[in-house]
Amino acid sequence: MLEFLEGPVAERGEDFLVLLLGGVGLRVTVPPRTAGSADTTLVKLYTQLIVRDDGLELFGFATREEREMFAGLLTVPQLGPKLAFRLVAALPPEELLAAIRNGDLSALEQVKGIGRRTAQRVMVELAGRLAKLAPPVVTPLSEKEQVVLKALTSKALGFSEAEARRALEKLRRECPQAPVEELIRRALVLLSSP
Repeated sequence: MLEFLEGPVAERGEDFLVLLLGGVGLRVTVPPRTAGSADTTLVKLYTQLIVRDDGLELFGFATREEREMFAGLLTVPQLGPKLAFRLVAALPPEELLAAIRNGDLSALEQVKGIGRRTAQRVMVELAGRLAKLAPPVVTPLSEKEQVVLKALTSKALGFSEAEARRALEKLRRECPQAPVEELIRRALVLLSSP
């Protein structure tokens, strides 16, 4: 509905900004890091409108990733907008995703209002949807692996980069010390098997 808002900051608080839009001051709840770093001349916030029986609440985020993480957290049963917002406000998306990927309950439990059970529920619910929220972190390739990748994706062999990277990830675990020739041979075996 409201993808983003852009306008000058009329007022600022610890966890909110009032944007001046067409003569109307619109109060948007934002993470403290966003409120503190917001420029007064022009601010762009990615928004999420929450409609409840007792009113409307507008949440704003500096990045699209923060907003997507907030929306993802809202799908967790028994985790309302306030707790979801606290999680996003306390941990930037990359830290929150890393905590979920690594099963780091203590990182989530440090957020006020998040106990062990809630942290576990967040882990379980978001673990499957994590790929949609953010792609997995790609490990940089070593020089040796870059040579293998170039060989596999060359015109002579013709594999896609995605196929070659998947084979390299598997070989990285199986035989990390193998020379380039051995890696290419093993990768070809992996890629040619059904």
